[in-house]
Parts: sequence; structure tokens; C-alpha cells
Amino acid sequence: MGRAHHLKETLPKNLRDSVDWSRPNDVEFVVLDYSSPDDLAEWITTDERLKPYRDAGILKFARCEGQTYFRHSHAKNMAHSLASGDVVCNVDADNFVGFGFAQYLRAVFSRRPNSIVASNRLDYRLNAGVHKGCMGRIALSKENFIMLGGYDESDRFRGWSGEDSDLVIRAVRKFLRPVMLRDRRFLRVLQHSDLERIKHTDYADTEDELAKIESLDGSNMRPILRYVVDRAVAPRVANRGRPIGAGSVAWYSDLRRSA
Repeated sequence: MGRAHHLKETLPKNLRDSVDWSRPNDVEFVVLDYSSPDDLAEWITTDERLKPYRDAGILKFARCEGQTYFRHSHAKNMAHSLASGDVVCNVDADNFVGFGFAQYLRAVFSRRPNSIVASNRLDYRLNAGVHKGCMGRIALSKENFIMLGGYDESDRFRGWSGEDSDLVIRAVRKFLRPVMLRDRRFLRVLQHSDLERIKHTDYADTEDELAKIESLDGSNMRPILRYVVDRAVAPRVANRGRPIGAGSVAWYSDLRRSA
């Protein structure tokens, strides 16, 4: 929500770096417009650089109306539910995937289908400079994603709250094999302020929210270990008894027909 200016820099490059036109069906990019107040819809449906990917069905665009705040878990669950591939990977709007990342994932999951690929949360170097903001990069089979109940949509993860780390912890507790992303070429991120990270999210106090981000930046292990211990005794399957990513979503093709 409100990240069109980031996608304008990252998405064209990510598509170029990921798509092998000799096997175009190997990858898809699903972009969810979560009631974004900017020009995301107009840009993504008209930019000529994106046209070959739209026409080939590689780039898919959907919109969810009526969202007041950006709810990380709900938005990610919606987007993952729209994906058609056997493996799903979250890529935040400010992230560059790097050349070869799609092939890397293909190699990992062809050898170990019950893996979960994630950035190393204990590597402080990934919480600074051009890598800060890469912790949302998580990939696993769609079957295992559904088995885990997706990202936890409970109030525990309101605002900026570590729903991605929670998913990794629950996956490991369910005996998925963790594979740490070590090649930092795959983990470059556009630089921006923490204030922009929490923009459009639901929180009570700005200073508290920014302090939460700072406490988990890897410079102090105590808050990280406290978080891990807390989640280690939480339910391993999220959102029991309710559908994940529930809500009305319209594909771009449907939006065009109704216009």
C-alpha cells in the first residue's frame, strides 16, 4: 500500500532478472494492489516496459478494495492465495531479487521440496545499508504454506510486528528444512526511512513502532532471542478455523471488463 514509487524501480528490473523467455512459464509475478492510494494501478497496467510480461501472463495484477490500513499478514496471504505456482515467494516492494534468484529457488526446491528459504535473521549485516528490509524474503512450497495456515493474521501481528519471522519459526517447528539465503546479491533493498516502513500500517504510537524496528535490527541479540522463545511455544499452525487472506479481489482483466 502506497509503494508504487518503489515498484517503479524494482519491478521492471526484477522481471528482467527473473524471466527466461525460453521457458516463460517457470515464473510468475503477482502484484496485489491493497487499496493503494497512489498511481499503482495506472502505472502497472500502462507502463510499456511491463507490457511483454503482462501479455505473456507472467505479470499478474489484482486489486483489493476497502482496506484502511496495510495489514502485512492479510495482504501477503491474499497475494500468495492468488499465485498459481508450486512454490511461493514473498518479495517486498522495495526489494531487488537479483539475477539468478529464480533459478536458485528452482534448484533448492527440486532437491528439497520441504525447505523454507529465508534471509538469515542473525546476520546483522543484513539489517543495515543496502540490505536493510530483506527479511520479508521467504519462499516455500504452496502446499506447505497452506499447511502452516499462511501468515498469522491475529492481532498479535498488528502493525510492524515480525509476521515473517513467525512464519519461519513455525515452519521449522513443523520440520521444514531451513535454507538461509547467503548470496547477498539476491538481497539488495531500496534505501528509505523506517518511518516509511510503517506508513499506512495500524499502530498506536509512532515512537514505539520505530523502537520496535530498531530493537530487532540485529545489533542486540537479546530482543531477537526473546522473540524466538516467545514464538517457539506459540501454535504451529496459524489462522485455525478461518480462511486465510479472505476478502474480495479483482484481477486486472476483470477490472478492464467492468470499466
